[in-house]
Amino acid sequence: MLTYLLTAFSGPAAFFMYALLAVMAFAVAVVIERTITLTRFRCDPDPLIAKVDAAIRAGGTPALALGETPMEEVVRAGLAWHDPELAWEAMAAASVDAELRVRRRIAYLSTVASVATMVGLFGTVYGLILAFGALGDVAAAERAAQLSEGSSTAMATTAFGLLVAIPALAAHAVAEANARELLGNIERVATRLVLSMKAARQS
Repeated sequence: MLTYLLTAFSGPAAFFMYALLAVMAFAVAVVIERTITLTRFRCDPDPLIAKVDAAIRAGGTPALALGETPMEEVVRAGLAWHDPELAWEAMAAASVDAELRVRRRIAYLSTVASVATMVGLFGTVYGLILAFGALGDVAAAERAAQLSEGSSTAMATTAFGLLVAIPALAAHAVAEANARELLGNIERVATRLVLSMKAARQS
């Protein structure tokens, strides 16, 4: 099949094949970038919760050392306020920026899947047009060549379009699941921070 697809890059399907190759290259770049970024953004919430809780009880939150992950940025925004309600509002505002950082470019992968499918379908239609053109008043040898060329174009573009779309859709699902997990942990830490603040005020 690989040989068949490589051959299609030099026939009537070349335009569609190169377009799909460009779409695939873009998807690969997004997957690599998001994988590296989401891995760097990962932060174990339990040690952070314990550190924040201990700092609040000791009254030393301003000096708490935090990193640059979205979770720690949200916590830092909350720790800037002593009032739990204001801290929650500050973390809600910071979480909007955090979500933008976490979800950035993930939606492109589902778009790539749709575009690849449509480009493949367009190539299929073009190949069928070539094939049906052989049914006209043409010589038998030319008819056979045109039918073969049209069918080959239709099949190659369909196959390559799906070959690009399916992994892109799978990558989107994985990236979205990782983003939801990270954002859920951010919300969990923010909630625990506010609870710790309220507990500290009552004690």
